[in-house]
Amino acid sequence: MKKRVVRAEEFEVVDEAGHVRLRIGLTGDEHPFFSMLDADGSVRARFGVTSDGAAGLAIADENGKVRATIGLSSDGSASLAFGDKNGRIRAKFGLGSEASPTMGTVVEDGELRHPYALAEQGSPTLGLYDHTGKVRVRMGLAAKGAPVVRLLDHAGEMRLVVGLADDDTPFVQFIDESKQPTWTQR
Repeated sequence: MKKRVVRAEEFEVVDEAGHVRLRIGLTGDEHPFFSMLDADGSVRARFGVTSDGAAGLAIADENGKVRATIGLSSDGSASLAFGDKNGRIRAKFGLGSEASPTMGTVVEDGELRHPYALAEQGSPTLGLYDHTGKVRVRMGLAAKGAPVVRLLDHAGEMRLVVGLADDDTPFVQFIDESKQPTWTQR
């Protein structure tokens, strides 16, 4: 039995009222996409692939604001991001191409611009963000596994570190605006 092939530049599936609910096609740059629309015509989910091999899924709310994304970059890194009701990315988690975990910390114009590695050795870290999307507290493990809590100022600069040193002795360190330790107690 011979299989039939249907070819087109774009496909649309419509509901009984004639509203487009599903669209499969190519962007102006010839990248394939798959979009699902709600009854009002707003794109609620979109999957696409770029020419360099990156692929991603974006999920939007009823107001058209992207609230969640999952993606795979051409360098092999993967990410999962969550946005607030204004479409600003508030949390982003990822796995770098070398399998080291990452977390985004800086938001500019609603987009994550400067993701930071959690730790060079790939140890787990948790960041707490303020209402502007800036990380203010980082809790994690240092290079040799010792627990550390870092407090950051409004500019995202580390100002206080509390934790255990590599020999398991507790320490507290204050850091000034020029990123220099001003006082350390062990």
